[in-house]
Amino acid sequence: MQQIDLSSKEFEEFLRCLSILKDICNDADIRSGKLRQRSNDQATVFELDLNSIIHDLDIPLLNIPSKIELLKIFSDQEVSITVQDDRSFSFSDEFSSIKFEAPELDFMDNKYITEEELNSIFTLNEEDVILSTDLSATITDRMRIISKVFNVLSTQVLFDGEVASLAMQTASKEQTANILSGITTERVLNCVSSLVNTQFVIDHDGDIEFKMFNFQEHICSNTCSTSIGNVDICIYSRSSLVQE
Repeated sequence: MQQIDLSSKEFEEFLRCLSILKDICNDADIRSGKLRQRSNDQATVFELDLNSIIHDLDIPLLNIPSKIELLKIFSDQEVSITVQDDRSFSFSDEFSSIKFEAPELDFMDNKYITEEELNSIFTLNEEDVILSTDLSATITDRMRIISKVFNVLSTQVLFDGEVASLAMQTASKEQTANILSGITTERVLNCVSSLVNTQFVIDHDGDIEFKMFNFQEHICSNTCSTSIGNVDICIYSRSSLVQE
């Protein structure tokens, strides 16, 4: 049996981390304190290092949206997490306790991905970087609002020689938002790349470090690195480079 005790602040950070998955993943497969899994649409891979909060616990959670609603009853409380022989685990405070039976991992929709599997999917060599910039909370807040109002799922990265810009456009093309311009690129390019919005609009603290790696002709691996409290978060995706 393993047990850890979380302060109310640590538990709040844990819930915030789980909450970034609730609209894009059915499950959360945490192993040895790390979550690394695909989104439901297979477009992104989420990697969260939760060791600073839950140490090396294994916590597989089915139906993550409903689990989050349940665990909110412990908000503002000190919470203990107890794992018993990989068969069950529980969350409790001084008043109440909720116990979950551990699911069969093979039947989870969003399965844990090993680091080796991740490296086989995404090639990230610094010599392949074509764009690297920090997106402030002001910019990502605007991206979140615009994507919701425009009802769009992607952001366009427009490469124009030595600079790039971020833009969104409604499906009807009646509305266009130029979100950020004048991003210095690492290569001279004239093309456009569409990236899923998820990685830009999640809850986070501080800036998002955004990088694009052109590892194959017309194909990019992309990363968005940020944090919630002491938890490091990295989101991986792929996109095409389409010549204009």
